[in-house]
Amino acid sequence: MNGLFDFGSLAASLGRALAELRGASAAIPVDLVVPPRPEHGDVTTNAALVSAAGTGQTPRDLAAALGERWLAGEGAAICTRFDVAGPGFLNLFLDHSWYRGALQAILDAGVDYGRGVVPPAQRRRVNVEFVSVNPTGPLHVGHARYAAYGDALCRLFSFAGHAVTREFYVNDHGTQILKFGQSLAARYGQHLGLDTPVPDDGYQGDYLADLAAELVTEVGERYREPLNMVVPDVTRLEPEVVDEFKSWGRDRILAAFRATLERLRVSFDVWTSEAGLYEGGDLEWRGFRGEVGMALSQMDAEGHLRDADGAVWLRTTEYGDDKDRVLIRQTGMPTYFLSDIAYHRDKMDRGFEHLIDVWGADHHGYVPRMKAMFAALPPHDPDRLELIIGQLVNLLESGATKRMSKRKGDIVTIDDLMDAIGVDAVRFYMVGRSHDSMLELDLDLAVEQSSKNPVYYVQYAHARIASILRNAGSEGGEPPASLPQVDVGPHERALLRTLARYPVVISECVERRAPHRLHAYLGELAAEFHLFYKHCRVLSDDAAATALRVGLCRATKSTLAGGLGLLGVEAPERM
Repeated sequence: MNGLFDFGSLAASLGRALAELRGASAAIPVDLVVPPRPEHGDVTTNAALVSAAGTGQTPRDLAAALGERWLAGEGAAICTRFDVAGPGFLNLFLDHSWYRGALQAILDAGVDYGRGVVPPAQRRRVNVEFVSVNPTGPLHVGHARYAAYGDALCRLFSFAGHAVTREFYVNDHGTQILKFGQSLAARYGQHLGLDTPVPDDGYQGDYLADLAAELVTEVGERYREPLNMVVPDVTRLEPEVVDEFKSWGRDRILAAFRATLERLRVSFDVWTSEAGLYEGGDLEWRGFRGEVGMALSQMDAEGHLRDADGAVWLRTTEYGDDKDRVLIRQTGMPTYFLSDIAYHRDKMDRGFEHLIDVWGADHHGYVPRMKAMFAALPPHDPDRLELIIGQLVNLLESGATKRMSKRKGDIVTIDDLMDAIGVDAVRFYMVGRSHDSMLELDLDLAVEQSSKNPVYYVQYAHARIASILRNAGSEGGEPPASLPQVDVGPHERALLRTLARYPVVISECVERRAPHRLHAYLGELAAEFHLFYKHCRVLSDDAAATALRVGLCRATKSTLAGGLGLLGVEAPERM
């Protein structure tokens, strides 16, 4: 076996032949696609069209030279012929041995098929921060999208070869957590019969009443007297008392976060507290300790800070931002940007070579200042930080859009959504479109058991194959050491060409940060299998054909299960 039995390896082989023709020292990237008509070959490439400039050859001549060189070299064992079409497309006609070799390679790889597509020299220690919502209320459907996307991205990165750390940044410092603590205090007072309305700019959701009831059960009337002193205005509570409400409520909310995310099959390696960035350490700088004090000290040493109008500013305009940014307000209070600087500096100190933050749509304006900050701080490499801005989710029910407001408490939580359509549907639908596109989730379709429902369609293909293999007595055990020397029919070829694309799809998902490409691929693979099953009888009196088709079923089942697993979706054996 010469190892050219997936599209990635096949393209690399053609890239080496093209480099030889061009006198290049390294392989030239080559894209392969399956032509729409079988008379145009098994695979085709436009490599000659995009590489002919400067060679003194027409694209058609270069395509012919590439076909001849490849067919005389690495392609000799697997290709019967080639032709040149149109302005310079190279069409390759692969023989039966390539298809049998592709199937054998997939079977031999098993669950590791497609693993390690990132070359060792390009693998990195990557930190991926996602979800990272204020601990002020339940996780809603918008957070479900970021959770599903971030988790799938981490799974894909790890599978491809990167060393990945998943991180949740707890925004437990500043204005929003203060308002949360005051709102919880108001609800607590109401449980004690006090006239303590929630502040107008506070959190109004019923979940706070439930939290307050828990707090009353736990501590009784401990805070009655402090509240009596400020009735009806809880914003006048002593800071120490508000801190206790904040801390207790934060811990309860975070415990709920963990339970919800675990149910959604999303895990984190590190939970970092924003408040913790202001604590510890021997250094105090400009009135701040911890990571924040260290960051301020470093920025001062680099000459990046300036004092003006009673505030402290970072000179981000020197690094492409449209204006300098305030780090410490006139009141002496830090901005969120200062916390972000200290936090990312800490992540760099922990040795990560690349940082990825998955942020919500409302953070788009933060990108220039964050890039400027990375340019300002050692090692002065803005490309070390990658900011992925996600878009919103609209829920459709009976054709109408459900509106949500976290502050008012009118929200659909992730738990509500999982109760309604199931974890698998949530995970699959949430990565169904590119992260930078609006996503609409039709709740009615998500529970429909039909081919219109994409998650049902893919899972059903896996369950159908499991049933076939049970009937064949081949649902387990080792793959065959070799496949019979049998001709491979057109529908078998079509299914194998789709299977052979899987490593390329994994590579594209990683390079483009695009789990939705795997989502689309799994739908294509399921469709190709259903078509194969319609036209090809798996179990027959022809032992050689049966062995090949059973092998195809096993390879498809394994690839479907692997792809679904990378998206956090189960692959059922029965449906």
